[in-house]
Amino acid sequence: MRVPSWCRGIFAFALGAAAIAQDDLTSRINHALDEARPALLAHLHEACGEGTRAGELALVLLAAVHDGVPVTHKTMVTAMKRLAAAKPDQTYDVALRLLVLEACPEFPDRLKLAKADGRTLLEHRNNEGTFQYMKRPAGWDLSNTQYGALGLRAAAALGVTVERVVWSKLAAEVGKQQDSYGGFGYDDRHGDGQVGYASMTAAGIAVLAICQQALGEEPDPKKPLQQRINRGWQWFVAHADTLGSPKERWSYYFHYGLERAAILTDVKTLANGVDWYAVGARMLVDAQDTGGGWRSQTDGYPGGQLSGGRGAAVPTSFAVLFLRRKFQKVVAPITPHVVTLASLGPKAKDADVDACAAELLRRGKSAMDDLVKGLRGEHETQRRAACKALAGIAGDTFGFDPARDQDANRDAVHKAELWYLRNR
Repeated sequence: MRVPSWCRGIFAFALGAAAIAQDDLTSRINHALDEARPALLAHLHEACGEGTRAGELALVLLAAVHDGVPVTHKTMVTAMKRLAAAKPDQTYDVALRLLVLEACPEFPDRLKLAKADGRTLLEHRNNEGTFQYMKRPAGWDLSNTQYGALGLRAAAALGVTVERVVWSKLAAEVGKQQDSYGGFGYDDRHGDGQVGYASMTAAGIAVLAICQQALGEEPDPKKPLQQRINRGWQWFVAHADTLGSPKERWSYYFHYGLERAAILTDVKTLANGVDWYAVGARMLVDAQDTGGGWRSQTDGYPGGQLSGGRGAAVPTSFAVLFLRRKFQKVVAPITPHVVTLASLGPKAKDADVDACAAELLRRGKSAMDDLVKGLRGEHETQRRAACKALAGIAGDTFGFDPARDQDANRDAVHKAELWYLRNR
């Protein structure tokens, strides 16, 4: 059937309007993140002080890592030392430090801490294999269990042995929690004994997806795990008004949990066509305070709070983490030795140069700040590694020549910086 020209015009106009709207949202997100960086660093500085809970410090540091703050930044160095020296004993705190260890190759004593934290986290399970705040609890809740699962996932990537039975017991117990509508509630009153709500339904989906992945199961709709995951997403179709709502309970905590659940299960839009990221991002850029931070009226643990529109530490961290969308669906096993740019001396071997480039490439655009410093590096080996990574991340070296000095490469480095600003 031939489409009338006037129909084609309307269709083209609609597509053009959608593209303009998407470009506008992307521009607003990039601007929001630029404005957020000073506030995030201020919160990280405050979190390094005495009395701050280890989990709060870890969450802000994780947001800074995902935001691409160079690990050589003075506040980052202080934060890593402070978190490395902490003695976390609650599930959230231990799990969040493991998430930082997984995301930050430069963290001091990374693998040693991961081994200890992994053992500690395994001791936080109850007889059903689920989690509450402290070791060997009698009951459990889905919020602690979500972070317990995330922490064990990170620990496994860092070389900690997590037996298959851990994942199978976890999946079975959390599965019992799902109600007949597909939702999940907070504690261990199974099924229809409670009402499901958004943050816990996102948590339930994420835990089941992590277990599915760890057990090596394909997302087969005929299998119970996938059926439960699908029913969880159907709950969100029926409760789409929770997405992008600052009034939803634990709204910021929920939206970062939603991001993880969606990435783990390859969900870009819900069955009713709602783009979860676009809706959540609009909420956040609209809610950003004048000083670049965020506050939440519905999140019960705001963390440290700062004046001047810089917001509260926890909502600000969740907002940056959501907007950056850096959570990885699959965490590859991490090798014990990571070659950094700083470790490349003038006599570094070609294999080390290649390994350093590969690590920068793995980090993607979040490595660009470090990468640009490498392009200006004192040693040719540093410049070679940075140039190789630049080619992979940007698809172009912009005429950079590692054999030439900084002055000769000035224009090429400037072009690389401009590319990052336009594509961050």
